[in-house]
Amino acid sequence: MKWNYRMKRFLLFLLGVIPLCLQAGCWSSAELNEQAFVSMVILDKAEQGVELTLAFPLTNRLIPGSAGGSGGSGGQKPYTFLSEVGVDIGQAYRRIQADLSRKITFGQTYIVIFGEALAKEGVASALDFLAREPAFHINANLFVTSGEGKQLIKVPPIFERFVSDILMAFVEEKIALSATATDFLKASYSGGDIIIPLLSFEKRHIDQEQAENQTWMGTGGAAIFKQGRMVGSLTTQEMRGGLWVLEQVKDSEISIPSRTDGKNIDVIIRQLDTRIRPKINNEKITITIRSKAIAEIIASNSKIDLKDPDHLRELEQDLNKRVKNVMMQTIDKTREVKSDVFHFGDYLDWRYPREWKRIKTQWHDLYSKEIAIEVMIDISISRVGTIQQPIHAKTPEMAVDS
Repeated sequence: MKWNYRMKRFLLFLLGVIPLCLQAGCWSSAELNEQAFVSMVILDKAEQGVELTLAFPLTNRLIPGSAGGSGGSGGQKPYTFLSEVGVDIGQAYRRIQADLSRKITFGQTYIVIFGEALAKEGVASALDFLAREPAFHINANLFVTSGEGKQLIKVPPIFERFVSDILMAFVEEKIALSATATDFLKASYSGGDIIIPLLSFEKRHIDQEQAENQTWMGTGGAAIFKQGRMVGSLTTQEMRGGLWVLEQVKDSEISIPSRTDGKNIDVIIRQLDTRIRPKINNEKITITIRSKAIAEIIASNSKIDLKDPDHLRELEQDLNKRVKNVMMQTIDKTREVKSDVFHFGDYLDWRYPREWKRIKTQWHDLYSKEIAIEVMIDISISRVGTIQQPIHAKTPEMAVDS
């Protein structure tokens, strides 16, 4: 009886202690109000090393429910930038941390910016430092700027609260191509060839803003990297050709002149499927790119009769030709600088591993001149809208009484 009584008391004791243990905090936890969260990393070349700029949201100035960059308390900006120079990114980081009352954390960092000069020198060591940081997300999006990366400090986040939110929207809406730290690290194992979206800046007058001229940021094409260094660039149109190869097109608009009267017809790409297939025949290498897409007509200034299947077929042919030319122009630009940014070599490795092992060391030269690249486009127009002809083509001109 005594033994049963003691067991019951012991079980009751455990039932009382276990909930208390579950409520205990982690011994290694860090309080949120003791941390400084980095939203964006900017890296520029300095005279002696690298200049590191970190963007921080200021939680003490954020007002719940407010929007825009001036949503802070008393009209103050809810973010700040801190910069330091070091012989490498590690030293610059330690110098920033030395002057802060909070611990810097990269757990919320989703944007990394490289200034043009640093990009041309090489960014592999900088990304290696960030990738070794335990809290850093290796799926952070990468961008290159024309000129210094620090120009972003002057960009007003008019439609968003932070500049980093604008850049995230560029990628999510496919305004710019997607290139992450993961993509760069993977590319480094096969030569370091990759394309990264390029940002451009200009002065522009913006209504309702106090300053007379503001620094406006937009997409400026893409930077071509070879072996971790920027060796060239793509225009905005060529960058869109790259989006087709990488299958990153989303709601892309294309204007095609009508064969009927030369007036523009605007279509939008809704679906895209791109397949890349290598082939080796008698030691001749051919890379075939097949892109299949569905388009819809969203506007027409032409008098073309879209109910006529012959006219519709001609429009599809013109669309196919336009997209093919842009894709080939993009690929040719990368071949000029011997940078396999679309990783055609990986497709060869997967399909012909023995042959790839033999040609791997000379692949950049082969890609530049020797191999054949075929682009095949199949765009079908699925919807022409309820109005097959524009209203101005149907409605007679009305006389104006004088």
